[in-house]
Amino acid sequence: MSSRFLKQSLFAASVITIGTNLLSRVFGFLREAAVAGYFGTSAGFDTFVLAFTIPELVTFIVFAALPMALIPIIKKVKDDDAYNLSSLFWCGLILFTALFGFFSVLAYMFRDTLLFWLAPKLGGNQLALGKRLAAILAWFVFFRGLEAYFRSWLFAKKHFIVPSLSAILINVVILSSLFLFYGQLGIETLAYGWLAGSMLSFVVNGLFALIVIKPTLHAGGGLVLTGTLLKATFAVALIEAISLIYPVIDRSLAARFLGEGQIAALRYATFLIHIPTGIFVVAYSHASFPWLTDLSASPNGESFGNFYRQSIRLLIFVMGLIAAGVLIFPTDIVRLAFQRGAFDQESLHLTAGPLRYYAAGIVFYSVYMFQMRFYYARKAWLRLGLILAGMLLIKLVCSLGLVDPMELNGLALATAIAWLSGFVVMTWDVGRSTGIPLRDLFSSAILKILLSLLAVIISWIVIARLWPAEASSSFFSQLFRLTVIGTTGTTIYAGLAYRFRLPELQQVIQRIRSRPRSKTGK
Repeated sequence: MSSRFLKQSLFAASVITIGTNLLSRVFGFLREAAVAGYFGTSAGFDTFVLAFTIPELVTFIVFAALPMALIPIIKKVKDDDAYNLSSLFWCGLILFTALFGFFSVLAYMFRDTLLFWLAPKLGGNQLALGKRLAAILAWFVFFRGLEAYFRSWLFAKKHFIVPSLSAILINVVILSSLFLFYGQLGIETLAYGWLAGSMLSFVVNGLFALIVIKPTLHAGGGLVLTGTLLKATFAVALIEAISLIYPVIDRSLAARFLGEGQIAALRYATFLIHIPTGIFVVAYSHASFPWLTDLSASPNGESFGNFYRQSIRLLIFVMGLIAAGVLIFPTDIVRLAFQRGAFDQESLHLTAGPLRYYAAGIVFYSVYMFQMRFYYARKAWLRLGLILAGMLLIKLVCSLGLVDPMELNGLALATAIAWLSGFVVMTWDVGRSTGIPLRDLFSSAILKILLSLLAVIISWIVIARLWPAEASSSFFSQLFRLTVIGTTGTTIYAGLAYRFRLPELQQVIQRIRSRPRSKTGK
């Protein structure tokens, strides 16, 4: 495969994935906006978040772990070896059907214990509600887990559209459920909506995977590969559990030490800050992983070095602008996104604070999330696990120290500090193991990016003073104001990037202008 063809294929995959993720994030925002309007930062929504914590965490882990474990194994099987591919597909499907079914049964049987572990002070009507919600959401793990299995096969075969669009199906089902059944079922409507959406997404991804893979019905002998897959999945899942457990820590500490509405506010803030990471960072990381797996076989080569440096700088270039905007306008963003219905002024205040602190660390989060894929591609699981365990320890210590003086803002700040530590350690470690000096990674281009960001920040501060926000203004007035401010800052940023001849901007422009070529480059 030529280098040029690889770049164009990766760019196309990234555009497709980012585009579909952007659309799915729009629907995700509509879902959260509807949830905020119905429930705000109420005690009932706090209880839902607690009941959803373990099923959501398990599925997050599975969605992150399965592609990282499955794709390298599939790459060992030649594309023309349909027999072994079919064997791996069916054996893996049987294995994970049993495994996710077992997890769902456990979540249902021990729902009381899990709720008590998360929120020992939960009692009365809220405890009864939590048990009902947990009983519904336990089966979410089964359908969402198998969806993740099918998605992993589609990613391995470089099919990105259907997995990305499946999130839209779930959000449409949830929105429809709220609009149709909220009056009869209340907060339980949200749980049934998530369950029904996961069932539909499971069916769609499963059918499309069968069409793409075309597994034969009489395949066998895939036990060796399946055993390798199971081992890899558990290894990666353990690592992902360490990296994804932060919300569990925050919700548990908030339930123990903070008042009503704090858990819901943290969820809203987390959702908002992960809109841009879901659109760009997660999409780019998933799209690039098959190519990263190929290049990491010779990590000291020129192709890998160029790919790694360009990816890191591109993430800093894009996410730096987003972080600056959220740092300056957190209240305006939350007001525009959620303040209607049950989401009142107190909800606004509770949510804007942690959003600002999350924004302070989002660039570091974006970079280390991409760097994790390098460890997965090289199967350096132990090294990655030790780094993430150190980050988790920092998160725990900082959370316990900051939750009392700063409340939920302290929990968000502790997360940002942990992200910073992961960025520093992984950047040093990957550079050391691949022979890429830090001076090559953080060259003068980074200084130019920082200068461009400084100019944008100054312009935004000036505009915000000259054109202050009004809480009583309409939704469209708020949207118009933020759109004008955001467009102005982005234009200044892009103009300075062009003036400085930043390679990140030049790469995007060149790829947009270039025509796809054949594999031989003719």
